[in-house]
Amino acid sequence: MKGISKNAQNTNPIICLGMPVYNGEDFLKQRLESIINQSYSNFILIISDNASTDNSQKICEKISKKDKRITYFRQEENKGGYWNFNFVLKKAKTKYFVWVPPDDIWSQNFLEKNIDVLEKNENIVGSIGELSLYNQIKDPLTHKIRIKVLENTKKFQYVHPAYGVIEEKIKFYLNYSMGAMIFGVYRTDKLQKAAPHFEHIKNGSMWMGDLAYILNIIKEGDFEVVNDAFMYKHVTERSTSVIEYMKKENFNLKIIVFIHFPFTFWCLRNLGLKIFLKNFGYFIKLNIRGEYSIIAESVRMCKRIACGQEKYW
Repeated sequence: MKGISKNAQNTNPIICLGMPVYNGEDFLKQRLESIINQSYSNFILIISDNASTDNSQKICEKISKKDKRITYFRQEENKGGYWNFNFVLKKAKTKYFVWVPPDDIWSQNFLEKNIDVLEKNENIVGSIGELSLYNQIKDPLTHKIRIKVLENTKKFQYVHPAYGVIEEKIKFYLNYSMGAMIFGVYRTDKLQKAAPHFEHIKNGSMWMGDLAYILNIIKEGDFEVVNDAFMYKHVTERSTSVIEYMKKENFNLKIIVFIHFPFTFWCLRNLGLKIFLKNFGYFIKLNIRGEYSIIAESVRMCKRIACGQEKYW
Protein backbone atom coordinates (compact mmCIF):
# COMPACT_ATOMS: atom_id res chain seq x y z
CA MET A 1 0.00 0.00 0.00
CA LYS A 2 1.10 3.58 -0.62
CA GLY A 3 2.44 5.79 2.11
CA ILE A 4 0.37 8.01 4.40
CA SER A 5 -0.23 11.51 3.02
CA LYS A 6 1.24 14.56 4.73
CA ASN A 7 -1.77 15.60 6.76
CA ALA A 8 -2.41 12.09 8.09
CA GLN A 9 -0.62 12.84 11.37
CA ASN A 10 -2.86 15.77 12.42
CA THR A 11 -3.75 15.42 16.07
CA ASN A 12 -7.38 16.55 15.75
CA PRO A 13 -9.09 14.59 12.97
CA ILE A 14 -12.62 15.80 12.28
CA ILE A 15 -14.02 12.59 10.82
CA CYS A 16 -14.27 9.01 12.04
CA LEU A 17 -14.64 6.15 9.57
CA GLY A 18 -16.46 3.18 11.09
CA MET A 19 -15.91 -0.22 9.43
CA PRO A 20 -18.07 -3.13 10.64
CA VAL A 21 -16.49 -6.34 9.33
CA TYR A 22 -17.51 -9.97 9.16
CA ASN A 23 -15.58 -12.34 6.87
CA GLY A 24 -14.53 -9.57 4.52
CA GLU A 25 -11.18 -10.92 3.30
CA ASP A 26 -12.22 -10.76 -0.38
CA PHE A 27 -12.61 -6.97 -0.15
CA LEU A 28 -10.53 -5.69 2.77
CA LYS A 29 -7.15 -5.07 1.11
CA GLN A 30 -8.69 -3.13 -1.77
CA ARG A 31 -10.98 -1.20 0.56
CA LEU A 32 -8.28 -0.24 3.05
CA GLU A 33 -6.01 0.92 0.24
CA SER A 34 -8.74 3.13 -1.20
CA ILE A 35 -9.29 4.68 2.25
CA ILE A 36 -5.60 5.33 2.87
CA ASN A 37 -5.29 7.00 -0.55
CA GLN A 38 -8.21 9.39 -0.10
CA SER A 39 -7.42 13.00 -1.02
CA TYR A 40 -8.63 13.92 2.48
CA SER A 41 -6.55 12.04 5.02
CA ASN A 42 -7.19 13.75 8.37
CA PHE A 43 -9.35 10.91 9.68
CA ILE A 44 -9.41 8.01 12.10
CA LEU A 45 -10.65 4.55 11.12
CA ILE A 46 -12.29 2.23 13.66
CA ILE A 47 -12.66 -1.40 12.57
CA SER A 48 -14.93 -3.78 14.48
CA ASP A 49 -14.45 -7.42 13.49
CA ASN A 50 -17.59 -9.38 14.39
CA ALA A 51 -15.70 -12.64 15.14
CA SER A 52 -14.73 -13.34 11.52
CA THR A 53 -13.69 -16.89 10.69
CA ASP A 54 -11.61 -16.01 7.61
CA ASN A 55 -8.40 -13.94 7.27
CA SER A 56 -10.06 -10.62 8.15
CA GLN A 57 -8.34 -10.46 11.54
CA LYS A 58 -4.89 -10.97 10.06
CA ILE A 59 -5.43 -8.32 7.37
CA CYS A 60 -6.81 -5.75 9.83
CA GLU A 61 -4.14 -6.29 12.47
CA LYS A 62 -1.39 -5.91 9.88
CA ILE A 63 -2.63 -2.57 8.53
CA SER A 64 -3.53 -1.16 11.97
CA LYS A 65 0.07 -1.70 13.11
CA LYS A 66 1.35 0.28 10.11
CA ASP A 67 -1.10 3.20 10.30
CA LYS A 68 -1.73 4.98 13.61
CA ARG A 69 -5.03 6.35 12.32
CA ILE A 70 -6.52 2.83 12.41
CA THR A 71 -7.88 1.14 15.55
CA TYR A 72 -8.92 -2.51 15.38
CA PHE A 73 -11.41 -4.25 17.68
CA ARG A 74 -11.99 -8.00 17.63
CA GLN A 75 -15.36 -9.13 19.06
CA GLU A 76 -15.35 -12.48 20.89
CA GLU A 77 -18.63 -13.55 19.25
CA ASN A 78 -20.78 -12.46 16.33
CA LYS A 79 -23.34 -10.08 17.80
CA GLY A 80 -25.15 -9.31 14.55
CA GLY A 81 -24.74 -6.72 11.84
CA TYR A 82 -26.90 -4.01 13.43
CA TRP A 83 -24.98 -4.27 16.73
CA ASN A 84 -21.67 -4.00 14.90
CA PHE A 85 -22.73 -0.92 12.92
CA ASN A 86 -23.82 0.77 16.14
CA PHE A 87 -20.61 -0.25 17.93
CA VAL A 88 -18.38 1.78 15.59
CA LEU A 89 -20.84 4.70 15.63
CA LYS A 90 -20.81 4.84 19.44
CA LYS A 91 -17.00 4.92 19.42
CA ALA A 92 -16.94 8.07 17.27
CA LYS A 93 -15.95 11.32 19.01
CA THR A 94 -15.24 13.42 15.92
CA LYS A 95 -17.33 16.10 14.21
CA TYR A 96 -18.22 13.84 11.29
CA PHE A 97 -18.78 10.12 10.81
CA VAL A 98 -19.19 7.71 7.91
CA TRP A 99 -19.81 3.96 7.76
CA VAL A 100 -17.40 2.14 5.47
CA PRO A 101 -18.48 -1.45 4.76
CA PRO A 102 -15.48 -3.41 3.41
CA ASP A 103 -17.12 -4.11 0.05
CA ASP A 104 -17.82 -0.47 -0.89
CA ILE A 105 -15.63 1.48 -3.35
CA TRP A 106 -15.12 5.26 -3.16
CA SER A 107 -13.75 7.79 -5.61
CA GLN A 108 -10.50 9.27 -4.30
CA ASN A 109 -12.21 12.58 -3.47
CA PHE A 110 -15.23 11.07 -1.66
CA LEU A 111 -14.38 12.30 1.84
CA GLU A 112 -13.07 15.66 0.68
CA LYS A 113 -16.14 16.59 -1.36
CA ASN A 114 -18.71 15.49 1.20
CA ILE A 115 -16.96 17.07 4.16
CA ASP A 116 -16.80 20.31 2.16
CA VAL A 117 -20.59 20.25 1.75
CA LEU A 118 -21.13 19.83 5.50
CA GLU A 119 -18.59 22.51 6.39
CA LYS A 120 -20.33 25.06 4.16
CA ASN A 121 -23.97 24.44 5.14
CA GLU A 122 -25.13 23.82 8.71
CA ASN A 123 -28.58 22.75 7.47
CA ILE A 124 -27.09 19.70 5.74
CA VAL A 125 -26.89 16.74 8.12
CA GLY A 126 -25.61 14.17 5.62
CA SER A 127 -23.93 14.15 2.21
CA ILE A 128 -23.02 11.38 -0.23
CA GLY A 129 -21.74 10.98 -3.79
CA GLU A 130 -23.73 9.44 -6.61
CA LEU A 131 -24.05 5.69 -6.09
CA SER A 132 -23.91 2.76 -8.50
CA LEU A 133 -23.76 -1.01 -8.01
CA TYR A 134 -21.01 -3.43 -9.02
CA ASN A 135 -20.27 -7.15 -9.24
CA GLN A 136 -16.94 -8.65 -8.18
CA ILE A 137 -16.18 -11.47 -10.59
CA LYS A 138 -13.42 -14.01 -9.90
CA ASP A 139 -11.85 -15.88 -12.81
CA PRO A 140 -12.11 -19.62 -11.93
CA LEU A 141 -8.71 -20.35 -13.52
CA THR A 142 -6.51 -17.38 -12.62
CA HIS A 143 -8.51 -16.29 -9.52
CA LYS A 144 -8.03 -12.68 -10.62
CA ILE A 145 -10.81 -10.28 -9.63
CA ARG A 146 -12.66 -8.18 -12.18
CA ILE A 147 -15.00 -5.32 -11.28
CA LYS A 148 -18.17 -5.01 -13.36
CA VAL A 149 -20.04 -1.74 -12.81
CA LEU A 150 -23.81 -1.83 -13.33
CA GLU A 151 -24.62 1.49 -14.96
CA ASN A 152 -27.51 3.47 -13.49
CA THR A 153 -30.54 4.02 -15.69
CA LYS A 154 -31.37 7.41 -14.15
CA LYS A 155 -29.99 10.13 -11.90
CA PHE A 156 -30.45 9.63 -8.14
CA GLN A 157 -31.33 5.98 -8.68
CA TYR A 158 -30.12 4.78 -5.26
CA VAL A 159 -29.51 8.00 -3.28
CA HIS A 160 -31.49 11.21 -3.39
CA PRO A 161 -31.21 14.67 -1.80
CA ALA A 162 -33.94 15.77 0.57
CA TYR A 163 -34.67 19.33 1.66
CA GLY A 164 -37.33 21.30 3.47
CA VAL A 165 -40.29 20.39 5.67
CA ILE A 166 -39.89 17.21 7.75
CA GLU A 167 -43.27 15.76 6.81
CA GLU A 168 -42.54 16.14 3.08
CA LYS A 169 -39.05 14.63 3.41
CA ILE A 170 -40.45 11.63 5.26
CA LYS A 171 -43.21 11.14 2.70
CA PHE A 172 -40.68 11.32 -0.14
CA TYR A 173 -38.24 8.81 1.37
CA LEU A 174 -40.99 6.38 2.32
CA ASN A 175 -42.03 6.20 -1.32
CA TYR A 176 -38.44 6.37 -2.60
CA SER A 177 -37.74 3.35 -0.35
CA MET A 178 -33.95 3.27 -0.73
CA GLY A 179 -31.68 2.96 2.30
CA ALA A 180 -28.24 3.53 0.79
CA MET A 181 -28.15 7.15 1.98
CA ILE A 182 -26.99 5.89 5.39
CA PHE A 183 -23.52 5.37 3.85
CA GLY A 184 -23.01 9.11 3.46
CA VAL A 185 -20.88 11.43 5.59
CA TYR A 186 -22.86 12.67 8.61
CA ARG A 187 -22.61 15.04 11.52
CA THR A 188 -21.74 12.57 14.28
CA ASP A 189 -23.92 14.02 17.03
CA LYS A 190 -26.96 14.09 14.74
CA LEU A 191 -26.42 10.52 13.55
CA GLN A 192 -25.92 9.21 17.10
CA LYS A 193 -29.08 11.00 18.23
CA ALA A 194 -31.04 9.56 15.30
CA ALA A 195 -29.85 5.94 15.65
CA PRO A 196 -33.07 3.88 15.96
CA HIS A 197 -33.46 1.16 18.56
CA PHE A 198 -34.73 -2.30 17.66
CA GLU A 199 -34.34 -3.99 21.05
CA HIS A 200 -37.99 -5.07 20.96
CA ILE A 201 -37.11 -7.38 18.04
CA LYS A 202 -35.55 -10.73 18.87
CA ASN A 203 -32.26 -10.40 16.92
CA GLY A 204 -31.97 -6.64 17.48
CA SER A 205 -32.52 -5.83 13.81
CA MET A 206 -35.38 -5.16 11.43
CA TRP A 207 -36.13 -5.52 7.74
CA MET A 208 -35.85 -2.01 6.22
CA GLY A 209 -33.85 -0.91 9.26
CA ASP A 210 -31.66 1.27 7.04
CA LEU A 211 -34.73 3.25 5.95
CA ALA A 212 -35.69 3.67 9.62
CA TYR A 213 -32.28 5.29 10.17
CA ILE A 214 -32.92 7.69 7.31
CA LEU A 215 -36.40 8.65 8.54
CA ASN A 216 -34.89 9.55 11.91
CA ILE A 217 -31.95 11.45 10.45
CA ILE A 218 -34.24 13.51 8.21
CA LYS A 219 -35.65 15.07 11.39
CA GLU A 220 -32.18 16.47 12.13
CA GLY A 221 -31.52 18.19 8.78
CA ASP A 222 -31.33 17.87 5.00
CA PHE A 223 -29.51 15.43 2.69
CA GLU A 224 -27.20 16.36 -0.19
CA VAL A 225 -25.86 14.30 -3.10
CA VAL A 226 -22.68 15.63 -4.76
CA ASN A 227 -22.18 15.04 -8.47
CA ASP A 228 -18.36 15.08 -8.58
CA ALA A 229 -17.76 12.22 -6.11
CA PHE A 230 -19.10 8.69 -6.27
CA MET A 231 -19.30 5.33 -4.57
CA TYR A 232 -20.06 1.78 -5.69
CA LYS A 233 -21.86 -0.83 -3.60
CA HIS A 234 -21.26 -4.53 -4.11
CA VAL A 235 -24.08 -6.87 -5.15
CA THR A 236 -23.83 -10.54 -6.03
CA GLU A 237 -24.37 -11.74 -9.59
CA ARG A 238 -27.04 -14.18 -8.43
CA SER A 239 -30.19 -12.54 -7.11
CA THR A 240 -30.51 -13.25 -3.40
CA SER A 241 -33.57 -14.86 -1.86
CA VAL A 242 -35.16 -12.59 0.74
CA ILE A 243 -36.05 -15.56 2.94
CA GLU A 244 -32.53 -16.99 2.55
CA TYR A 245 -31.02 -13.69 3.66
CA MET A 246 -33.37 -13.29 6.63
CA LYS A 247 -32.69 -16.85 7.82
CA LYS A 248 -28.96 -16.20 7.56
CA GLU A 249 -29.39 -13.05 9.67
CA ASN A 250 -31.37 -15.00 12.32
CA PHE A 251 -34.76 -13.39 11.74
CA ASN A 252 -37.41 -15.59 13.36
CA LEU A 253 -40.24 -17.19 11.38
CA LYS A 254 -42.86 -14.70 12.54
CA ILE A 255 -40.86 -11.74 11.23
CA ILE A 256 -40.06 -13.52 7.96
CA VAL A 257 -43.75 -14.25 7.33
CA PHE A 258 -44.91 -10.77 8.31
CA ILE A 259 -41.88 -9.07 6.80
CA HIS A 260 -42.99 -5.42 6.93
CA PHE A 261 -45.01 -5.44 10.15
CA PRO A 262 -42.06 -4.48 12.44
CA PHE A 263 -41.13 -1.52 10.21
CA THR A 264 -44.78 -0.41 10.07
CA PHE A 265 -45.12 -0.46 13.87
CA TRP A 266 -41.76 1.26 14.26
CA CYS A 267 -42.98 4.10 12.03
CA LEU A 268 -46.19 4.41 14.04
CA ARG A 269 -44.21 4.74 17.28
CA ASN A 270 -41.41 6.97 16.00
CA LEU A 271 -42.94 9.18 13.31
CA GLY A 272 -46.08 9.94 15.27
CA LEU A 273 -49.74 9.23 14.57
CA LYS A 274 -50.27 12.32 12.40
CA ILE A 275 -47.46 11.50 9.93
CA PHE A 276 -48.33 7.81 10.02
CA LEU A 277 -51.96 8.46 9.07
CA LYS A 278 -50.93 10.84 6.27
CA ASN A 279 -48.94 7.95 4.78
CA PHE A 280 -51.42 5.20 5.71
CA GLY A 281 -51.95 4.18 2.09
CA TYR A 282 -48.21 3.62 1.72
CA PHE A 283 -48.11 1.21 4.66
CA ILE A 284 -51.11 -0.75 3.36
CA LYS A 285 -49.44 -1.19 -0.04
CA LEU A 286 -46.08 -1.98 1.57
CA ASN A 287 -47.49 -4.85 3.62
CA ILE A 288 -49.57 -6.25 0.75
CA ARG A 289 -46.48 -6.27 -1.52
CA GLY A 290 -44.41 -7.82 1.26
CA GLU A 291 -46.82 -10.69 1.86
CA TYR A 292 -47.14 -11.29 -1.88
CA SER A 293 -43.33 -11.50 -2.27
CA ILE A 294 -42.98 -14.00 0.61
CA ILE A 295 -45.82 -16.17 -0.73
CA ALA A 296 -44.41 -16.03 -4.28
CA GLU A 297 -40.94 -17.01 -3.09
CA SER A 298 -42.36 -19.90 -1.06
CA VAL A 299 -44.24 -21.12 -4.14
CA ARG A 300 -41.02 -20.95 -6.19
CA MET A 301 -39.25 -23.03 -3.55
CA CYS A 302 -42.00 -25.66 -3.67
CA LYS A 303 -41.58 -25.84 -7.44
CA ARG A 304 -37.83 -26.29 -7.07
CA ILE A 305 -38.32 -29.12 -4.60
CA ALA A 306 -40.90 -30.78 -6.84
CA CYS A 307 -38.53 -30.55 -9.82
CA GLY A 308 -35.55 -31.85 -7.84
CA GLN A 309 -33.65 -28.55 -8.15
CA GLU A 310 -31.21 -27.11 -5.62
CA LYS A 311 -32.81 -25.30 -2.68
CA TYR A 312 -31.78 -21.74 -1.93
CA TRP A 313 -32.91 -21.89 1.70
